[in-house]
Amino acid sequence: MTVIDLRDELYRRKIDIIEITDEFIYYAEELKINGVDTIYLYSYSFSTGSERVMSYFTFDDATYLQHYYACKNSIIVLFENDTNRVWIVKVDKNSNEEVYRKKIPLIGRFFECVSIDDNNIIIYSKADSESRELFNRCLEETNSDCLANLYDLEQGYRYFVKDFRTAMLVKNSMYKFIDPKGTEQLLLCDPYCDESEKEELSRELSKVSEDIRDNIWIISKEKFLDGVKNSLESIGLKKVASAGAEGLVRFECISDDKIVFRAKVFAHGKEQFFEMSTVNGEVKAIGEVKSRNNMSHYFTDIENGRVYYLTRDDDKITLKGEINSNAVITYPHSIGKIESCIDDRFVIADSSKSYGEPLMSIYDGRLNLTDTYQARVKTKGEILVFF
Repeated sequence: MTVIDLRDELYRRKIDIIEITDEFIYYAEELKINGVDTIYLYSYSFSTGSERVMSYFTFDDATYLQHYYACKNSIIVLFENDTNRVWIVKVDKNSNEEVYRKKIPLIGRFFECVSIDDNNIIIYSKADSESRELFNRCLEETNSDCLANLYDLEQGYRYFVKDFRTAMLVKNSMYKFIDPKGTEQLLLCDPYCDESEKEELSRELSKVSEDIRDNIWIISKEKFLDGVKNSLESIGLKKVASAGAEGLVRFECISDDKIVFRAKVFAHGKEQFFEMSTVNGEVKAIGEVKSRNNMSHYFTDIENGRVYYLTRDDDKITLKGEINSNAVITYPHSIGKIESCIDDRFVIADSSKSYGEPLMSIYDGRLNLTDTYQARVKTKGEILVFF
């Protein structure tokens, strides 16, 4: 575990950590300077131990909210105040220079945004007083009350996403990864409904008039962008897992060259973890799912591709690594809600109450010791940042 302690520098400051990499931390700070709301964007270098200002933004209108998107080579910041205009700023990570700043008009008012890469973002909008008729037609045709437009920041073009079903999957459940060939891929999760509702529907098939199917799709980033920019009504997703009324399938995590998902057959209640190779598409079972109740449940670390099984016995919890982890750690329940597990040894838990200062605990499973810190904590892989 690598510990970066920035409490002296950041603890009393209003900080949002945007991204942690192997070399840098990127974060934003909100300040009021001479009565003006100002946002500063920083990078902190692990090697030099120093903070550097990347950019700053001031707005006379205090109603603006900021959204941060960490991309491969840049940080994108979108400012919105629930109207039909947004500001977009892009700062290059390598040069720490601002390379883009523009006010963009929308059709309707801002609703949500998703970044695809450094140059392409999708902005979703909803009806305002000027566009209500257009959105009413959209609702009739797509059964959705919002529109999706892809903005190419480099080219300065806007593209309406005609494959609206795919656009909504991007908004709700997109995971990005790079396959072993170096191709950037988008994984889109498409559950029919929540798990308990689907199991109930499966018992009343005579009352169900549609295919109640869960799907998990995959598409390369390049194919997705080409499809949108060529106005395709069906971009062409590839199905990697599916389950109809007989059961369900749910995405769990991505680990190296494997996509891990969970499937259940309602008839006999059997539930299993599977992994699918992103190299050759081979699927194989990797373990049965254990019972889940008030005393036991799973904890999934999606970002690092790990799944843990937690069981509670009186005042202790035992954490056991199920996927990509060999951890077996018993720790006191009193340390709080688990946030992550590092090195198959350290349990990071949030001990904060609903009031007062933040409080984080680290339990060492090898030494059976707990250290508690009055600080916020952010983790990425084996890196832990106090701030």
